Amino acid sequence: MDLDRLQTFLKVVQYGSFQQVAAHEYRSQRTVSKQMTQLENELQVTLFERGHNKIQLTPQGRLFWASAQDIVNNYTTALTELHQFATPTNQVLRVGYFSAFEQQLLMNALYALKKKYSALQLIIRQGSNEHLTQQVADGALDLALSISYGRPAITAATKLKAVPIYHNQMVIGVSRLNPLSELAELPPSALTTLPILYYSPESSTFLLESFLASTPFIHNYNQIRRVASAEQMHLLVALNQAFAFYPAGLVSPESDTQVAYLPIADGVQQGYDIVALFNETKSSLLLRQLIQMMTS
Repeated sequence: MDLDRLQTFLKVVQYGSFQQVAAHEYRSQRTVSKQMTQLENELQVTLFERGHNKIQLTPQGRLFWASAQDIVNNYTTALTELHQFATPTNQVLRVGYFSAFEQQLLMNALYALKKKYSALQLIIRQGSNEHLTQQVADGALDLALSISYGRPAITAATKLKAVPIYHNQMVIGVSRLNPLSELAELPPSALTTLPILYYSPESSTFLLESFLASTPFIHNYNQIRRVASAEQMHLLVALNQAFAFYPAGLVSPESDTQVAYLPIADGVQQGYDIVALFNETKSSLLLRQLIQMMTS
């Protein structure tokens, strides 16, 4: 698929006019219109409803709009990363994390490292635990954060090393609209009343298996569901549509007036570790310093 066509498509959506895009891009209106016709022919759908003075997206066009943004953004990100490789490799660190919660641990250490080495170039990715682990194993990432909860972050057969950098307890988020939020602890039996959510940016079985291994009192596995963003998860919890797993210590209960964070009662152990995964045989000076900053 021609990237220039996609970029032109996004500009047409932005301006709502072939003529305005042509004026901004110093092209003829005919050229812009031809590009959009070529794109429609390639996709075999009609993207625009064309009027005399204005065009608008068809339902298929609105659906494709989000995909086109992702394609262009991913290409731009990949291009930026490729250009960073012009920097000496001893000044580049490639790191990954899996959720919005533990990114603060990573950010604090990277900020301190960047402050120490102003020329340091950083490539930062977010993804599922499975993808991040594989990228570290393949050498595409120098380090990734993962979680050890109910099951180890890596298998015994892997060549990667897992260094714990943070430990705490997993808690359940309960809406303040729910009378259960007044309890000091949440009994396991109460968890059957609503869906239980966990957050992962990509479709992932790793966290699902972790939660199931840590909650043997849940017998209906369909009750545990993934959401693609932390914001969506928190919204559903606050509105009393679901419960959710949250990592204590990486959320701020004192400033949250809509959600209570409760431990599970009856002595159910819910400890978790955030671990740094890396290949010890390929660790650089920068990587070793980053790990030291995260563990100190």
